[in-house]
This record gives sequence, C-alpha cells and structure tokens, in this order.
Amino acid sequence: MSKRKFKKGAPVKNFNELFEHDYFIAMGKTLCAGFVQSWQIRMARNIIETKGIFIAERLTNEEFYAEKTDNQISEMLEDRLCDFCPLPDYLKGVHCYGGEPVMCNGSHCDKALKAWKEDYVE
Repeated sequence: MSKRKFKKGAPVKNFNELFEHDYFIAMGKTLCAGFVQSWQIRMARNIIETKGIFIAERLTNEEFYAEKTDNQISEMLEDRLCDFCPLPDYLKGVHCYGGEPVMCNGSHCDKALKAWKEDYVE
C-alpha cells in the first residue's frame, strides 16, 4: 500500500473554493480539480468571469410599447383597459338600472392606462 500525498483538510464551504485548490478529497478518494469541476461548472464560471451573463429584468408595458401613443394603446387594449381601472367593478363600463344606460364615460381611463403602463409585460 502506498503512502498518501494528501490529508483531509477543511470542508469546501462555497462554490468558489472549487477553483482555488488543485486537489480535493471526496468520497474517500483524492481527486484533481479538473475531475471535480464539471464542464457545466467551468462554462458557467467562464461566462461569469468574462461578464457575459446578465440578470433579465422584465420590461414594463410602457417600456415595451414605447413607440405607441396612448390612443393606439387604448385601441389595442379595448375592454381589457377596464381591468386596470381604479373604479369598483360595479361602476365600470355601461350599466342599466332600469332607465337609461349609465356609463363611466372614460372618467378614469387615464388612471387605468397609467396603471397598465406600470404593470409588467405578459
């Protein structure tokens, strides 16, 4: 039986330590860093180091539809704009209480459009 060239040191505490050392002891065996580092880990590390990966931030509707006017957006949304209206549901749209129809007359559409623009693109 040959004498070991390594002894067990401190446990690995984080991902970065896999790249700071040349050898590891895992499952009772001495392993070189190349064996421990899978291709996926190396590739991820290289992309991070070359600043080639970024967090994806969802755009708001306003950012996504920046080239459209408020009128174009209102036409595009049609009745879906009412979903963002601050009025209670029973006051939105057209209602008939036995007499002439009662309409909200677009009294809060500007607020609804503002709320829609602040929402994230689906």
